Amino acid sequence: MPETTTCKPTTRSLYTWEIDEAYKVFASGLIYERVRVHECTTWTNTLDRVGRKLKSMPPANVNNAVTLLNHCFFPIRLLDQPVQVGHPEHYKLGWLIHELTHAWQYQHIGLSYIWLALKVQFQLKGSAYDFEGEEGLKKRRRQEWTLLKFNLEQQGDIARTYYDRLSRGKDVQAWLPYIEEFQKSA
Repeated sequence: MPETTTCKPTTRSLYTWEIDEAYKVFASGLIYERVRVHECTTWTNTLDRVGRKLKSMPPANVNNAVTLLNHCFFPIRLLDQPVQVGHPEHYKLGWLIHELTHAWQYQHIGLSYIWLALKVQFQLKGSAYDFEGEEGLKKRRRQEWTLLKFNLEQQGDIARTYYDRLSRGKDVQAWLPYIEEFQKSA
C-alpha cells in the first residue's frame, strides 16, 4: 500500500507532459490549469478502508485515489517524467486519467458529481467501475447511449482503458464516440 516513509505530501499543477498525455483523452474538454495533484496523501487509503467497511466489502490491499473538485489526491508519488508503455509504473498514467475524469465531471456537471459518485459506489460496490469492456461499449452504442448514461466511475474507467489501449496501439474504435464527448469544450 503506502510507498515508503520517504513519500512526503506535495501539491502541484499538472506537468506539461501529463497535460500532453491527458489531451489525448480530453482534448480541450478539460481546463488543465485548474487541476492540482496532491501526492502522498494517506487519508485516501483510510477513506477507502472506512468506505469498504460501510459497504460490507472485504479490505483491499490497494491504494485509493480521491478527486474532489479539481483536486486529485493520490496516496503515492506519481511519475515526474514520462515512461514507456510496459514500464512497471506506466499504470500511474492511466490512474491519473481516471482521476482527471472526475475533475472533468466537476467542471461539466458541478458539485453533484460527488454525490453521484458516492451513490454508485454504495449501490454497486466493486462493480461500479465495470462498463463491460469493448463489447459493452458497442452494445450501449447500439442502444444509443451517450457518455453521460454511464455512471461516473464507469466514465473514469472508459477514459482510463481508452488511454491504455491508445498507448499500446490497440483498437480504440468502440471508445471513440464516448471520448469525443469528453473532448467537447469545458
